[in-house]
Amino acid sequence: MTTKNWTTARAMAGEFATDLGDRRLNARAAQVGVAVAKKPERSLPGIFADNAELEGAYRLLNNPSVHWRDLFEAHRQAGLARAAERGTVLVLHDTTDVSFARYWSDRKRKHMVATESRTQGFFAHTSLLATALGPALPLGVVDLQPFVHWKHVEEGSDTFAFWDHEGGLFPNEMARWGRAVEITGESLAEQGVGAIHVMDCEADSYGLLSWMKGAGHRFVVRGDGTRKLKPIEPLRDVGQLTAHLGDRFDLRNAKKVQAHPTRVGRDATLQVRAGSVTLQRTAKSQDASWSPGGYAAQPKTMQLHLVEVTEPNPPSGETPVHWLLLTTEPVDTAAQVLQIVEYYRRRWLIEEYFKSLKSGCGLEERQMDSMAAMLRMMALLLPAAWRLLVLRTLAVEDPQAKWDVILTPLEFRLLAGRLRQLKHKLRLTKGATVAECQLGIAALGGHLQRNGAPGWQTLHAGWRELQTMCLGVQVFLEVAIDD
Repeated sequence: MTTKNWTTARAMAGEFATDLGDRRLNARAAQVGVAVAKKPERSLPGIFADNAELEGAYRLLNNPSVHWRDLFEAHRQAGLARAAERGTVLVLHDTTDVSFARYWSDRKRKHMVATESRTQGFFAHTSLLATALGPALPLGVVDLQPFVHWKHVEEGSDTFAFWDHEGGLFPNEMARWGRAVEITGESLAEQGVGAIHVMDCEADSYGLLSWMKGAGHRFVVRGDGTRKLKPIEPLRDVGQLTAHLGDRFDLRNAKKVQAHPTRVGRDATLQVRAGSVTLQRTAKSQDASWSPGGYAAQPKTMQLHLVEVTEPNPPSGETPVHWLLLTTEPVDTAAQVLQIVEYYRRRWLIEEYFKSLKSGCGLEERQMDSMAAMLRMMALLLPAAWRLLVLRTLAVEDPQAKWDVILTPLEFRLLAGRLRQLKHKLRLTKGATVAECQLGIAALGGHLQRNGAPGWQTLHAGWRELQTMCLGVQVFLEVAIDD
């Protein structure tokens, strides 16, 4: 599979080629989506300078006949098509909280739920497709489940009815993991693609694990460090490996911070062991974790493979790595075990995706007045966040790829010309690489190479500058033709 043309303007138009049942509405959705993808961090007035286009965008976002899932469907199908070029892909599952700025009592957004004092928001359980082999690349979001805590919604209210209709109320919130596995697994199976579901320790639920195993789903789930595991035989040493651990960004939830402390990216030397273990169902049905068939459907015990990863000598002041990876994948050879570790390491892509969605696309800065409009806006931002993640990830995973993997000829010529105009020491030639282009784009956003790798904000600012130049050329050509 090639990544060529994934992020060009023509390819991005396909991410918004949805069917809303009306040709003019379809055209408007595609126009608005592509415009948002070019300047995702800007407000709508900052994206649309033309008043008629701005009004059209607002009409789309406030149109009650347009459901956000219809806007999202084109990107979902495009991701499945990219996955179909692979025999097996990873499905990275995780939840992020989406919180909005403080509000006064008379300025509440419709159907949003109070999360803290004078703060509103919701949760987004996301399933991101990623490559299993070769460069670690995101393929697109294949499922999204917005939800809120049941206890925060008054039963019988309009807000309760809204979230109930959206499927965003869970008596047991562990159910969202099972729903995501079922939806994504079926969608990929229809494409003839195998799925390996990758989850963090929040998904370590005996009921969920036993259901996934019984249903034939393949998975790698990080186990809770407090879970009792009974080795069937002593774990065998597989050896050491050096792996890069990415940054872990700040979390608001105190319990999550304790389990996943903020971390600065580093190269770590890891010790790996593997074997098989037995897990036992809780003895009390009222304490049982979620599963579709309930407590009675859970086997009393089950066997899974275990890959244990430890960091014997962490840097001073850093929390050492300790992963207990519960999996259905074979662990017979060292290569198989190390591949499982690599699958879990790729989970960082979904955390980077959340960064792109929030920091790069300004999701939490949006001023939509209702939850319905916010979900439509989010559906338009999902492909934009994916595109920016591809741009950044390729520079790390496939830095020597040629420039035309991420840029059109016009974008490349304008970028090279602007860097020469700025007298930047970076010179882009016909043989320029993805990594060089990324540095050039970041330079347009104010990045200085001595500061290390470019961050989301400078990369996005540079991308916006490049798209503005492209727009200027296109307008000039149109005027010249008219003349």
